[in-house]
Amino acid sequence: MIEAMKEIGEYALEKENKDLNDFVSILVENPASNETYKHVLCIKITYSDGNFEFKEIEHQEYSKEKIVKYLYKRGSSNGPDITPTARVTEIKKTFSNKIISWFSKPLKEAKPILDSEEVQFLELLGDCIKKNEKKILLELEPKINSIDAKENSILTLILEENDFIRYVGDFEAFRKILKNNGASKFYSKYSIISKADDKLCSVCKTHKEVYGFVTPYEFYTVDKRGFVSGGFDQSKAWKNNPVCLECALKITAGKEYIEKYMSFGFYGFNFLLIPKLLNNSTSENLFDIFEKFNEKKFAFNKEYKNFLQDNESDILEILSEEDDYLNFNFQFYEKSNSAYRILLYIEDVLPSRLRELFRSKEIVDKRKIFRNYYFSDTEEKSIQFTLGNVRWFFPNTLDDPDLDKYFLEITNGMFTGASIDYNFLLKYIMRRIRKDFRSENPTKYSLYLGFQMLDFLSNLCLLGNYTGGKCVNSTDLSSLLSDTTLKENDGYEERTNIIFSEFEHFFNTDAKKAIFLEGTLAQYLLNIQKFQRGSTPFRTKLRGLSFDERYTKRIFPEIINKLEEYDANYYKELEYLIAKYMIQSGTGWKMSNDEISFYFVLGMNLSNLLKPPKPEKGDKK
Repeated sequence: MIEAMKEIGEYALEKENKDLNDFVSILVENPASNETYKHVLCIKITYSDGNFEFKEIEHQEYSKEKIVKYLYKRGSSNGPDITPTARVTEIKKTFSNKIISWFSKPLKEAKPILDSEEVQFLELLGDCIKKNEKKILLELEPKINSIDAKENSILTLILEENDFIRYVGDFEAFRKILKNNGASKFYSKYSIISKADDKLCSVCKTHKEVYGFVTPYEFYTVDKRGFVSGGFDQSKAWKNNPVCLECALKITAGKEYIEKYMSFGFYGFNFLLIPKLLNNSTSENLFDIFEKFNEKKFAFNKEYKNFLQDNESDILEILSEEDDYLNFNFQFYEKSNSAYRILLYIEDVLPSRLRELFRSKEIVDKRKIFRNYYFSDTEEKSIQFTLGNVRWFFPNTLDDPDLDKYFLEITNGMFTGASIDYNFLLKYIMRRIRKDFRSENPTKYSLYLGFQMLDFLSNLCLLGNYTGGKCVNSTDLSSLLSDTTLKENDGYEERTNIIFSEFEHFFNTDAKKAIFLEGTLAQYLLNIQKFQRGSTPFRTKLRGLSFDERYTKRIFPEIINKLEEYDANYYKELEYLIAKYMIQSGTGWKMSNDEISFYFVLGMNLSNLLKPPKPEKGDKK
């Protein structure tokens, strides 16, 4: 990841016209933070034979080409900046706090890195400015007052010597100070200095001065002695992670770019989407995608589908169209105050893998049953697969904090191709369905979301410990989710044979067929009860949709008896098929209770697909 951040940082710096071979060019900031900064007020000092004299306030137009010359670097909000160049707020306050004060404490702290001539030069320059404080302010105030109130200004120094003008950035002393300030955070921390000369940088693999506190993210820290290998000496922290200044600056720039353009959120999580380029010649086009997407300027010339979540444009499908000249790293994290914790890190996801995800999504989204799902009597809306399907069964809740972890593990499996346990998924699918059932809410929506999730994973061959085989064929579910192959006059056996033959991996045992069809029969009974009585008392017999083999067999004759009591047993052929599969299934089904319950509720909610022949007179179902 660090190498990828460095590459991204190089792009970001070059885009800002930074010279990658000049530390000062990288460290310096643009004093014009926005377009209102149009003026530069220069305190012009003349220098001759070792003497400094204040000459005048020179009013210049701001120039982007002079950013390195201005040598601005923001410092303390109430004290001096890193160099004597500042953004003007109140002119008197800015001059006092940012210019005059700079030649006190900041200069004193910088003396160890300067030679004696440089120190003497800066002290004399400061004395000149302090001596002429009132005169300088008298000239500054009318200059400021003449500027449009809607425009802003920058205050800096220029030195005139033999008719030659030099800016702050033209002096090596100021450049040293800026460089030391930029580097110090990488080697000075906890009142400890950790750096070494002529050591191998772990990033660029060249021998340079390296530092020990290069920590782009707070998850890496050596704030405690025990975190330092080889003697617990924090001054030797550079041995843990030796990084040179050039790489440290590029990594920092990369971090800033990533957080601005490659940071996303979904379902309560934050994540960084970090590309690793294998072909640098195509980097500009890739970064252009991120920048335009982030700024909502991306030209959507087709209907893009969402995978992460269903309520906003999804950058993943856009990136899936790229060739495999790069891969992506996903870093899911949480940040609380100063603590930064990585929850999940997914490496080396190729665009072709993203395409596989969207191909599987396209298959399941086209299922007729999902396209024509009825949310209410008046609202028809399609169900499209996103990670929201998974989140539905693994929500963020204080009742079970492990659900967040499970959600991320499943997300990881989808991106990396790691197997996801079938029985584990069924457990949580049924947990949500049973919750709906106990609350007397419809179970259909949860059932469909779970069924769609299994279908999606089946197409990706990700279902682990699935007794029907790891992969479900692409034609599976085609008849189950569409009635185009079912004829109006087909009997139950013809209809079930079509479903079971085309979905042989899913209904690969007689027990699964029997359970599914029994769930269908139970739903028919509930429909009849609802019509005739206005209530469904048999619902209590379903034990909160918690079935095992013994109870499933026991309840079958009870369903038939109830249909007889209501004089509405129009399902003799269906009952015959259930009995046949029950007998053929034998005993010891080797199915978990969750799997048995899932097939039963699947039959209940998909009972409309087995449209029976029109019943005899008296059936109002």
